[in-house]
Amino acid sequence: MSALADSQALDALAEALGPRLVARGFVVGHRPITTSSAYSATYDEATCQQFLNPDHLGDSVLDRAKTFFELLNQNGEVSSPDLVAALGVKGARSVPANLTNPLKKRARKMKIPVPWTETSTPDGLRTVWKDRDGIASRMVKAIERERKDRGLA
Repeated sequence: MSALADSQALDALAEALGPRLVARGFVVGHRPITTSSAYSATYDEATCQQFLNPDHLGDSVLDRAKTFFELLNQNGEVSSPDLVAALGVKGARSVPANLTNPLKKRARKMKIPVPWTETSTPDGLRTVWKDRDGIASRMVKAIERERKDRGLA
């Protein structure tokens, strides 16, 4: 068999076994991953839901994202000192590892821009994240649904 035929056979086997493994509890919390490139850069409801897929974002990142997007939704923006305080992390250098890097990675995998814009304070010393096109509101709603689905709410 050629490598292509082997790959196609394995794909067919995975397609056939996947639903059965989920039904029998061997794969817990799995959701189908959409392979379409039809994700919306403006984060429509379906894009928000896929962005928060538990196969790609853990519970702790989801909880921090909830805080982040609530601040963006309420205020339109949040500065790094305010975000550090709201998240309860050690300092501004902890924000990427605990929040923005996983979210950026998810957006890259989906081939869409991140759901916010970044700028700096006038003195250039602090990062300021801003809501982009009302996405924060949609993300807050999607996060609330996702937290319920995961039993976190």
